[in-house]
Amino acid sequence: MNGFPPSGGRSVKAATLRFAVLLLAAALVHISARAVEPVASAKAKIKISYLPTSDFVRMVSLGYRELAADLYWFKAVQYYGGYRLEQNDLVFFTHLVDLITDLDPRFLGAYKLGAIVIAQDLDNFSEAIRLLNKGLRHNPDDYWLTFEMGFLHYMGGRDYKAAEKYFRVAATLPASDGRAARFAAEAAARGGNIEASIMLWRELAAHSDNRYLRELAEKYIRKLEARRAGRGEGSV
Repeated sequence: MNGFPPSGGRSVKAATLRFAVLLLAAALVHISARAVEPVASAKAKIKISYLPTSDFVRMVSLGYRELAADLYWFKAVQYYGGYRLEQNDLVFFTHLVDLITDLDPRFLGAYKLGAIVIAQDLDNFSEAIRLLNKGLRHNPDDYWLTFEMGFLHYMGGRDYKAAEKYFRVAATLPASDGRAARFAAEAAARGGNIEASIMLWRELAAHSDNRYLRELAEKYIRKLEARRAGRGEGSV
């Protein structure tokens, strides 16, 4: 006997320690995420400075940043769901999405849904572009982030030159199946018309695995179709 425990014992202890650290990180992140819960109340009167910062959540996550990002994404989706049910506003939504993508810069779903909500529901085109630029810095070869950047320039900014540029880049990426090239042609021809807009929203709805994003797209499709039919059910 050499006085040391068997190597198997050391591995069990190490695994137990890792599991304990994971549980502690999950508990700490859960406690920090509780600060988001008052946001879900329409009567909440709290300041943005009261919400956890990215640096704070990085610290309490004990290295489990993706776990923290997942938990905060759950909170953000709940928050947006409350908005759709007219239970709260979206004043903290941009902060939550930035927090999530600071923790996990490759959280593609947060960039995609976040940019659409910020542009359409918050009517803040420049913030949506900033968020997608952040996403593209960390995920330069992602087809859908590039495509949605073109989409935002096409629909939100009516900047057809910029839209064409991003659609053309998207058309060269591995996941492209031809639609980006078609939209690049539309943008090049200044195809800013109702038919092209409906097509863009339908493409997003058909190829998104996010229920809220599909519902959002369907809402704008209905508005556009109403305008096309001359019923005038509001502008998009």
